[in-house]
Amino acid sequence: MNFNHLIMTGNRRKQLPVVHGSLIIFLTVFLVFFFVGASPARTVTDETGRRVTVSDKPQRIVSLAPGITETLYALGLDAKIAGVTTFCDWPAAARNKTKIGGFTNPSIEKIVSLKPDLILATADGNRKDTVQQLEKLGLTVYVTNPQDTHGVLQSILHIGEITGQEKAAAILVEKLQWRLNHITRQTRHKRKPRVFFQLGWEPIVTAGRGTLINEVIERAGGVNVAGRDMANYPRYSAEGIIGASPDIIVFAPMVIHDNKFAVVKKFWHKFGEVPAVKNNKIYPIDANLINRASPRIVDAVESMALMFHPEIKYSR
Repeated sequence: MNFNHLIMTGNRRKQLPVVHGSLIIFLTVFLVFFFVGASPARTVTDETGRRVTVSDKPQRIVSLAPGITETLYALGLDAKIAGVTTFCDWPAAARNKTKIGGFTNPSIEKIVSLKPDLILATADGNRKDTVQQLEKLGLTVYVTNPQDTHGVLQSILHIGEITGQEKAAAILVEKLQWRLNHITRQTRHKRKPRVFFQLGWEPIVTAGRGTLINEVIERAGGVNVAGRDMANYPRYSAEGIIGASPDIIVFAPMVIHDNKFAVVKKFWHKFGEVPAVKNNKIYPIDANLINRASPRIVDAVESMALMFHPEIKYSR
């Protein structure tokens, strides 16, 4: 924004120079560094191999992903969250935080204006050029990159380490690991049902090998019928699913009560030869529960384990 101010000095007037938006950003970043520099700092390696210098105990954190926001809340860092994306909607309190834009297209200027001393991003969703732009402005950006449930637990520990919440992170991870082990002990020797996980509708999309969803299905005691597919998110025809003969179909609408689930069930009822349809084993699951790399991924494992093996017990 350009602005002019006139200063009266006797009968003379002096006009201040025009200040451009880029200069405002520069000055803001300078001030961020000035204050951050006063805090102890250390260099760590993020999950993509980048060397990052972080302050000892960040006070203004910006989250660029819903899963990261959920992790920050789980570690008791809600008071230090300065900004989140428009997709960060859990827990409910996150909806009241300052928004910095979308998941893939956050506002750089808005982020800078929040004077963050730590920005947390994820390699699975945030664009590389977004991280590079923030890095060029001298801002601290730590990137997570979990590939499976073990990776999610490691990310929680790493976030705890760089935010001064190591103890809280260790306690949380210990509890989450116990819950995962509890499910594994109960499902290890059971027959594993064949599972088709339906992500999209028109076209029908599922999760293949190398995806977090595929690993969650396996941890829950199931076999992903698309688990050997080379594509991460392959498309399937109705005929292809019939050929795969799944025992269970899991559908992930963005809202658990979405009327699309009723439409999906009605669609599949035309294919009575599919075991999942014949035995009425078509279940919904909250897409956000299973798509986000956060502590709630263990909730997803437990929920799916109960779908696959209703007789088991779980404890939280």
